[in-house]
Amino acid sequence: MLVNDMIHGLYPEAVTIGEDVSGMPTFCIPVQDGGVGFDYRLHMAIADKWIEILKKRDEDWKMGEIVHTLTNRRWMEKCVAYAESHDQALVGDKTIAFWLMDKDMYEFMALDRPSTALIDRGIALHKMIRLVTMGLGGEGYLNFMGNEFGHPEWIDFPRGDQRLPNGVVIPGNGYSYDKCRRRFDLVNFHFNSYFACVVIC
Repeated sequence: MLVNDMIHGLYPEAVTIGEDVSGMPTFCIPVQDGGVGFDYRLHMAIADKWIEILKKRDEDWKMGEIVHTLTNRRWMEKCVAYAESHDQALVGDKTIAFWLMDKDMYEFMALDRPSTALIDRGIALHKMIRLVTMGLGGEGYLNFMGNEFGHPEWIDFPRGDQRLPNGVVIPGNGYSYDKCRRRFDLVNFHFNSYFACVVIC
């Protein structure tokens, strides 16, 4: 409350977005009205719902559940929707593109060879998932890092091994910068297997 009050007092044009999974009722109510004072809340349930749905067969998708999740928010509470979460992709899960197309992305998305039914279906569903999320999910949309050009890889920042208190070691990536960037160069590849990923956008 104090931070939101200070930000909006010093910079009235500033916008604050809060991440809250508790569903706190006063999260986006102005501080002067007794609220926490955020302008928008991240609509975090949407990304979890898409992963849950993508694990099911197509015929088991229930449109009512999808629409309910996308529109389940308080009246007049502004939300920022997103179809996939950076957290999910960085902690061992897969991006939506990988859920839909998996390893076929590497071999069958080039312009110099035919695609597959899996790729065609994946691109179509990827577009529809993002369209319905943008349309029903809230007043703002948060793009997944790299999806400006249909980035096929996850983004992974340099990190070392982590030792948990119970002695378990979570391996790092050797402080590698290999996947610590967006692939803006994909648009320049004319016969690279990644090039057709641009179509996803």
